[in-house]
Amino acid sequence: VEGARVLAPLRAFGPPMLDAIQLMPFPTMQKLLDGAFPDGTHNFWKASFVPQLTDTIIDLLVEHGNRMKSPLSACIVEFYGGAPGRISRAESAFAQRGAEYNIGMTAQWVDPAESERHIAWVRAMYDAFEPHSSGMHLLNFQSEPADQVIRASFGENYRRLAEVKSKYDPTNFFSVNQNISAATH
Repeated sequence: VEGARVLAPLRAFGPPMLDAIQLMPFPTMQKLLDGAFPDGTHNFWKASFVPQLTDTIIDLLVEHGNRMKSPLSACIVEFYGGAPGRISRAESAFAQRGAEYNIGMTAQWVDPAESERHIAWVRAMYDAFEPHSSGMHLLNFQSEPADQVIRASFGENYRRLAEVKSKYDPTNFFSVNQNISAATH
């Protein structure tokens, strides 16, 4: 009910190309993007949070988007401002509170012989964005997360998460992720 009220001005603005905002079971929501990632494709992703969409950031998006190596690849701009920035970093594991945008760099291709050129495109774009980055990263987008990237992405929360990991997963059973190491005392 509240969602319909909040969306009413947007829906009254004019007919959208698509309005798929609706209540749905969580498993259904999880499958929404399945068609965009068919079996057999290769993927390599990275991302950087940036404080604002400055002219420089937009120029970088255009420049690297024009160098894209596959029609399946994408430069994704996600808005993370608003409510997430209104709570402190210590209130949840997600420490990214200051930068308003996540720039996702996603390469997707079919032929494994082309892996090197697609991965190189993502790495070059990532390197170009890093000087403008908040230093934190959305780990869902990190195909090759380095320990320092993981630690920086959680900020001060990393220590607490490592303690939770030590208590509830001391054998590292849950390791097929952007892993947090168990705390060492």
